[in-house]
Amino acid sequence: MDLDAAATELSPAWQAAATSTLVSHGACCVQARAWLLASARSFDFARSDRATFSAPRWLTRRYVWGPTRWPISWCEAVKAKTIDCGVFAVFAREIFRAKGIEAYGGQVIRSYDAASLAHWRAKWARHPEAFPWIGEDQVFHEIVVVRSGRDTARIYDPTDGIWLDSGTFSGHYGHVAIRGDNPIPLDWGATRLRRGQWTALGRAPRLDA
Repeated sequence: MDLDAAATELSPAWQAAATSTLVSHGACCVQARAWLLASARSFDFARSDRATFSAPRWLTRRYVWGPTRWPISWCEAVKAKTIDCGVFAVFAREIFRAKGIEAYGGQVIRSYDAASLAHWRAKWARHPEAFPWIGEDQVFHEIVVVRSGRDTARIYDPTDGIWLDSGTFSGHYGHVAIRGDNPIPLDWGATRLRRGQWTALGRAPRLDA
């Protein structure tokens, strides 16, 4: 179902947030992007399954998830040790596209337990300029929408290095809503993804109740 009736539950910042992009300074950033794609080809070559939709899981070994100061350029992001979900998503999109796979920006709203939220609030407290991605009992997270068929999609979470399960709706790590930049409607399980439109996936209960 569409999220129109529940839109007021999403913060204005989440509703208005655009897909993350990286700044390009010129030659240094062109070289940084080329390094990323060359590294991705190297890791793909080393894989034994040769799967068409092999995902860039190596990103989670190369980078640590954490606060990023935006805006950030390609040359800065590639050299960083710590990156947030927005940078992870940009990297993964570019890697998929370089392999000829249609990949688009996307966001999900997830439910988490109170302890996790408190930990992240403390971690991001030193970065007051950061995007307000932590809500009362949910978080805003960037993912990648990968077109896997004529009208179907898979959702990749490059921060965790996993393909998301379209049936995980509630509880800790449950998906509450999703939005993608895909130009044509795509089905992710029983969910129809339409460009720029938040779609509710289910109602996740408060985890600190």
